[in-house]
Amino acid sequence: MRANLERHLRRIWTGHREEPLALPVLLFYWFLIPFSVLWSSLVWGRRWLAGIGLMRCRRLSDVKVVSIGNITVGGTGKSPLVAGLAGILSERGVVVAVVSRGYGALKRASGPLLVSDGSGPISTPGEAGDEPVMIAEALPIPVIVSRDRYLGARLARDRYDAAVVILDDAFQHLAVSRDLNVVLLEAADPFGNGWALPAGKLREPLSALKAADLFVLVHRGGEIDPVPDRLKGLLRAFSRNAMIIDALLGIRGLRKLGERSGEEMTALDDLAGRPVILVSGIGSPRYFEEEVAAAGLPVVEHLAFRDHHRYDEGDIERIGARFQASDAELLITTAKDERKLVRAGLTDVVGEAWVAEVSFEARFLEHVTDLLT
Repeated sequence: MRANLERHLRRIWTGHREEPLALPVLLFYWFLIPFSVLWSSLVWGRRWLAGIGLMRCRRLSDVKVVSIGNITVGGTGKSPLVAGLAGILSERGVVVAVVSRGYGALKRASGPLLVSDGSGPISTPGEAGDEPVMIAEALPIPVIVSRDRYLGARLARDRYDAAVVILDDAFQHLAVSRDLNVVLLEAADPFGNGWALPAGKLREPLSALKAADLFVLVHRGGEIDPVPDRLKGLLRAFSRNAMIIDALLGIRGLRKLGERSGEEMTALDDLAGRPVILVSGIGSPRYFEEEVAAAGLPVVEHLAFRDHHRYDEGDIERIGARFQASDAELLITTAKDERKLVRAGLTDVVGEAWVAEVSFEARFLEHVTDLLT
């Protein structure tokens, strides 16, 4: 039932419907609209209170704070951007740390939780969430989870002498001041149907975009397609001085399941022609499947679980049974899912398994890093 509900919501939320909604789904859509109006009013009021100083917003001295976020639910590439920028800053000798809310963690610490001091993860996805552990595995930098981002950023500054703190998924977090507010938007469908949750995919009204300093229009499919001038005009109307940059996000390579991130990778199209089963628990599974198929790998089946799904023994049995019953030669999953699948026992039921590493183009990351430094 939950899967059907999510499927219907995704159809409702999209701004590009190929066919009209069925009458029961349309009625459900209309039923949700009053709740969206209520939600929009609440989150608008929250930003208004922050704007007139009735909500506490603290500033950290001696450190540059950068927020990476979005205005919609679902995956827009926040974590790949956080990891990409942090990696380049670290390579340039800048002491950088990442602070995340730890969404998806099964239990929350009362204060800041250290995920990594730069030597690898010391917390599990169940304790810290998927993305912080993934970043901690990929980069030799401090990673901290804290519901209060100010406390997390202060810890990064005081204990690790961080010169730059990157806040992952923090556009809606108003309690800490930032030097740069980066907002990612899907170039192909930036606002969905235009409604806020639950009738649409907006996390807050579009008026919130006036707080952005940099808009990143995220493109998929291997090339940057022109976006309508009216979209860029709309963004400039909300935030006149904000920069607008197009960026390409995609699979930069594959590595064997269990190998360390950053080691030599195999190009996706090197496996062209080999039937594959995909397993993912991410925000935008459609893009994952489309990119694999476009590289010439026949997708036998895509087992798409909910975002941040916790795999258990039953899931692994199901994956193994589907793999054995199909003509698939290999399985591909995501870096976000890798650790959870390995802990649940995927290697016991599937022979050849690969992990897709997703990132933005290097020249885009270098350009944004230049803006920070």
